[in-house]
Amino acid sequence: MRDLTNKVVLVTGAASGIGRAAAIAFAREAAGPVAITDINEKGLQETAEMLKNLDAEAIVWPTDVTDFVTINEMVEDIIARCGRIDILVNVAGISLICPAENLEIEDWKKVVDVDLWGVINTVTAVYPHMVKRQSGHIVNVSSTDGLFCPGLYYSAPYCAAKGGVVGLSDDLLYEAMLHNIGVTVVCPGAVDTPIFDTTPVKGLRPEIKELADYIAPTKEKPEDTASAIVQAVKKNKYLVVTTLEMKVMYFLRRHFPFLWYALMKLVTKVLDRVMDKYRI
Repeated sequence: MRDLTNKVVLVTGAASGIGRAAAIAFAREAAGPVAITDINEKGLQETAEMLKNLDAEAIVWPTDVTDFVTINEMVEDIIARCGRIDILVNVAGISLICPAENLEIEDWKKVVDVDLWGVINTVTAVYPHMVKRQSGHIVNVSSTDGLFCPGLYYSAPYCAAKGGVVGLSDDLLYEAMLHNIGVTVVCPGAVDTPIFDTTPVKGLRPEIKELADYIAPTKEKPEDTASAIVQAVKKNKYLVVTTLEMKVMYFLRRHFPFLWYALMKLVTKVLDRVMDKYRI
C-alpha cells in the first residue's frame, strides 16, 4: 500500500493521543473516508473537526471496543457505506498502576478487556471482510511492555494484555499473508499522550507518577508514532519499536539476555528502595 489515496481507514482510540494522530496522518496521505471510534465522544468530535479541516471525510462512531456487538455493527455500517475497510488501526488502550498483590480480578478484566479483547473484537469483525477481498492491512498498537519489561513494574495487567496483542499479531501475520493482507504490530516507547495522566493508581500513592519523567526521560510525540504507523503500512513492515532508548533496550534484551537480566535486577533493587515512599 505505497499509495494510500482513497484507502478506507478505521482507527480505534481516535479521541486523543496516538489514535487521533494516526487518523490525521492517514488523512494527510489522502486516505479516506477515515472512520474513527472511541468511548470519548467529545474528543472524537474534536478529531472529526481536525479531519474536516484537512478536507478528509470522517465517519464518526462512538463505541466501546469491549462491546463486540456494537463493534460488529460499526464495521458492517462502514462497509455498507464505503464498500470495504482497507486499513484497521487498533490504538484504544488503558492502563493501571498497582502492585500485583493488590490486584483484584476486576482490575485484570478491565485492562485486558480494553487492551486485548478490544483488538480481538475489531480484528474478528474486520478480518473476514479483508479475506474475502484478498486485500487489507491491520495495525495493532501494543507497547514495548508487550515485548519486555523496560523498567517500571506494577503494570502486570497492561503488560499481559499488550503481550497478548503481540502474540495475536505474530500468528495473524502468517495467516494473513496467504490472503495478501499485511499485519503490523507497533510497540511504542514513552509517548506524550493522556493515557498516563488518566491511569488510575491502586495500592500506591498517586505521586508515583512522578517517577515516569526519570524512568522515561524522552517521550516522543503522538505524531511521530503515527508517522511510524503510516510508514509501516506503506512498507508492509511487521514490527515497529519506537524511541531510541527502547530500541537500545530491546536490542540488549534480545542479543545479550544475561547482561539484560543482571542490569534489570540492579534496576529493580534501586527502584524498590525509591518506591518505598510511595507505598501505602
